[in-house]
Amino acid sequence: MSEAIENLSVILLTLRNKLLVIAGVLITGILLSFQFTGPLIERMKEDLLPEGAKLVYVSPLEVMMLQLKLSVIIGLLITLPLIAFYTYRAISKRYSVQVPISIGKGQFVVLGIGAVVMFILGISYAYFLMLPLFLKYLYMDAASSGVTATYSIFKFISFVASGTAMFGLVFELPIVLTFLTRNGFVKYRTLVTYRKHLYVLIMIIAATVTPGADVISQIMLAVPMVVFFEISLVIVRILGVKNSLSKPDPSAAAVGITRRN
Repeated sequence: MSEAIENLSVILLTLRNKLLVIAGVLITGILLSFQFTGPLIERMKEDLLPEGAKLVYVSPLEVMMLQLKLSVIIGLLITLPLIAFYTYRAISKRYSVQVPISIGKGQFVVLGIGAVVMFILGISYAYFLMLPLFLKYLYMDAASSGVTATYSIFKFISFVASGTAMFGLVFELPIVLTFLTRNGFVKYRTLVTYRKHLYVLIMIIAATVTPGADVISQIMLAVPMVVFFEISLVIVRILGVKNSLSKPDPSAAAVGITRRN
C-alpha cells in the first residue's frame, strides 16, 4: 500500500509541475468555445426538445451560467488528452524498469486515432439514439398524466451535454483497459474480482454527473456504463493479457541484464 501511495504521489507531483500548461490549455479552450455555446444550445434544443415541451429560465443569470458550464465541459474535453499524455510520461518514467511500456510511435498514432473514433461513436450514440428516445419517453409519460412539460433550460441542456460527454468517455474504456492490462499496470483478474466495487463507483459517477437528484436519470447513465464495462472486459480477454512482470525477458537474460525490484 505504501508503495502504491508513493507511486501515486510521484505521478501527481509530475502533473503539478505541468499545471500551468494544463491550466493554459483549459482556459484557452473555455474562452474559444464560449462564443459557440449560443448556437450549440439552440441546436440541442431543436434536436432533442420533445415537441410540445417548453424551455424556460428561472433566474437572470441562468443562460449565461449555462454557457459557462458548456465552455468548461468543452475545455475539459480538450484538456483531457494532454493530462493523459503527461500521466503516461510520468508512469513511463516511474516504471521504466519495473513495467516497460511496449508501445511504438506507430502504435501510439493508432491508439490516438482509435480514441478519437471511439469518442465520436460514444457521443453519437448518446446524442442521436439514446437521448432522443429517453427524453421522448419521459415527455410522453408526463403528457399521459396531463402534465405540461416545462423544463429549466439550465437543467435540460446540462443533462444533455453531461450525458453526451460521459458516453463519449465511456466508449474509451476498451482502449484504456486494453492498454493498462497489456502493459501490466492492471491485471485482468483484478478487474474481474473488483467489478462490484467498480459498479458502486459507476453509480457515484452517474449521481455526480446527472444534474437532477432523480434515480431514473442516474440509472439511465449507470446501466449503459456497466454494460460497456463488461463489453470492455470481453474485448480485453479476447485480445489477450500481456503481463510483462510474469515472464522474464529472454533478450535481457542473454546479455546478463537483471531488473531491479
